[in-house]
Amino acid sequence: MQVFQTLLAFSGNAQPQLAVTRQLVERGHDVQVLAHRAARGRIEATGAQFVAFETAQPSLDLTRRDADTLRDWETRTRLGAGMRLLRNGLFSFVVEVNRECSKRLSTRPADVVLFDWMLTGAAVAAEAAGVPAAALVHCPYPLPVRGAPPLFTGFRPLGGRLGRARDGLLGTVGRRFLAAGLPILNRARADSALAPLDRWEDQLLSTDAIYVMTAPELDFSSRGELPPNVHYVGPAFEPYDAVWRSSPWPEANDDPLVIISLSTSYMNQQALAQRILDAVNGLPIRALLTTGPALDASRLRLPANTRSTPFIAHRTVLPHAALVITHAGWQTINAALADGVPLLCVADGRDQPDNAARVVECGAGARIGKRASSRRLRGAITAALGDPELQRGAARLAVALGRSDGATVVADAVEDLPQSPTVGAAAARLPPNEVGA
Repeated sequence: MQVFQTLLAFSGNAQPQLAVTRQLVERGHDVQVLAHRAARGRIEATGAQFVAFETAQPSLDLTRRDADTLRDWETRTRLGAGMRLLRNGLFSFVVEVNRECSKRLSTRPADVVLFDWMLTGAAVAAEAAGVPAAALVHCPYPLPVRGAPPLFTGFRPLGGRLGRARDGLLGTVGRRFLAAGLPILNRARADSALAPLDRWEDQLLSTDAIYVMTAPELDFSSRGELPPNVHYVGPAFEPYDAVWRSSPWPEANDDPLVIISLSTSYMNQQALAQRILDAVNGLPIRALLTTGPALDASRLRLPANTRSTPFIAHRTVLPHAALVITHAGWQTINAALADGVPLLCVADGRDQPDNAARVVECGAGARIGKRASSRRLRGAITAALGDPELQRGAARLAVALGRSDGATVVADAVEDLPQSPTVGAAAARLPPNEVGA
């Protein structure tokens, strides 16, 4: 089977999608991945063929301040950040991604197109080429859903008439924000000789399948009215060492291990990292900070009980952890809860306030504002470590997230897509409990 995949490969977005890529390659399928140059190494490590974007912001790299074209961290309000994310991320790629995908599909026909849901231009190209297409969702379900608070509000569910009114109003506002990108989407459709759409979201909803890569228990939208082509398939993780062989502490040190993980993408998080480090100073814990490419470790003051590392696979170290302090990135949350580790969410931006709301609603963690002082952070860390309810909540989510491997489920379903122009064949392979409806 010839698979054409497009990937917005930055930060945690790439991990579950590349797990699918690897699964398809290992099954013997020919997978070609169109992505930004910064993703070459990660894509080629899966065994897939890497193809670089030529015109769709080819130098994009959100791990570096100077190569970040979203720059949503510059804004002062959540609304401003959301609008910049839509304008510079979701909308700006559509026309060029459609053109590049159409060019590739004309020279190398594919049996199926897999695409990051944010690269909507790939769905346009697949529709024009008559190729089945499926979207991979690496965050909570992103489109407005009746019966659930919309993404990018940071709200938890609110029952009753008031809740329905609130969510209905916010859903209407969310659709109006999406409508701002409709002229761009219809320009891409015109390039491909396709009729215009009345709603931006219809492009995504018209695909053969939308795979949400987590468990339904962790996402509010699974409780609402979802389209029939939306499926919760479980989390997906790239390979990791099952044994943590490089602990920087003596084996006899059994203080609780706290992981501090603040994203691999640049979000101006240096000051936040320092406040968290000051908060853990003197606590009877072992704190491990993963700096990634976004933090400058040389400019941080590390307490005596803290060590730093540029990178360690979450699933390698998490079985040893008692708590994860995180920016509330969706993949960090899925990884921590898959191993039953509670979280303290210090949401920074993008979908992170929404992710934190889901963790709190599930009883698997707590949240605190990103501008909290070190003193307040210290109190929140101490409280989270001593709260057995959070441990029980995280254990419940570990069961839900362990029900299915998202990469396997998606690969099974994708193998059926070329035989069927509808979602029916793919849905038949999905475990009944994983279909959010």
